[in-house]
Order: sequence, then C-alpha cells, then structure tokens
Amino acid sequence: MSATEFRLDNVRVAFPNLFKATQFNGTGNFRCGATLIITPDHPQLPQVKAAIEAAALAKWGEKAAARLKAARAKNKIALTDGDLKSKYDGFEGNQVLSANCRGGATEAEATKPTVYGKNPKLGPITEEAKSPIYSGCYVNAKISLYADDRFGDGVFCSLTGIQFAADGDAFGAAPARADDFDDIADSGGEDPAAWA
Repeated sequence: MSATEFRLDNVRVAFPNLFKATQFNGTGNFRCGATLIITPDHPQLPQVKAAIEAAALAKWGEKAAARLKAARAKNKIALTDGDLKSKYDGFEGNQVLSANCRGGATEAEATKPTVYGKNPKLGPITEEAKSPIYSGCYVNAKISLYADDRFGDGVFCSLTGIQFAADGDAFGAAPARADDFDDIADSGGEDPAAWA
C-alpha cells in the first residue's frame, strides 16, 4: 500500500453511486463513486491533506507546490471546502472528498467499488437493493489519492471499496429496512411465496 492509499474511517457519505456507473457530467465517461464528508476535527483529515501533498510531490517533484496551487485555483483537487457547496445537506462546515472509481467508455467498462456491510466476512454486497449504504450514513472507505495532468493538473481520489459503518440522519429519504417493520407473519394474510 502506497503512502497515498489508506482506509478513511467513520465519514458520512453523500451521493453514493456504487453499483451502476453513470455518465459523468455529459463527458461520455461512465463511473461509480461517492462523496465523503469529513468533519474539521476528524482525526484523519490531516492524513488526507498529507496524501494530496504526497501525490503531487510524487508526480511533479519540485514543481508540486506551484502545480497544486494552480489546481486548487481551478477546483481540480478532490478535497474541497463544503461551504462552497452548502446547498447540499451535510456539506456546510465540513471538508468534502469526491471519490470515484476508474471510469469507462461504457457502463460495463467502468469499475465498481467493493461494497461491504458491517461484517466483511459475509462477503461483498453485489446488489444495490441489498446494500445498507444510503446518503447520510457513516462509512469506511478504501481510497487512494493520485495526481494527474492528462486534462489539466489535479489531485484526485479513487474509491476501491466502501463499508457501511453506522446509521446517520439521511439526506433525503432513507430506504426502509426490514427492522422498520414488525413481524406479523403469524397473523395470517398474504403468502410470501406468492410474491416471488
């Protein structure tokens, strides 16, 4: 694991797009990803900032400081001030990390992050309908920060895996869960086998 690759723990997630790659900003590039919300007092925020600096240094050497400054001016750094996007729930007062998977020319060519529930030993979750992750919950995310200059200088964040960590106040409506309902199977009525 390089110095710029690590697990970011206990951060809130917004806009999780983990199972079906969608076209990014009309570019023709399909990708999955999520926005990770990091509080100012989060113990790993300095690690994220250091990883950005390290990625720039590894790519551009002695020109890293100048190229990072130019990239920040053009908003081409994965970590941004949430106040700049305060119209979104949970962003204000926090740092926001845009984490994406490697894109592709088609939905099928794009990579997807490995998604886990609280117990990763149960294996990855492969269907969106079975995922506990929703906008506003807390997650642990396996990320890697890297510098790139193919489309102008920038430092970006790759998302390779994500794990549900805890419930949080949902941004918008959270999906209903099985434990939101009582077990009424013994009360008669419908036959679940008929639903299949």
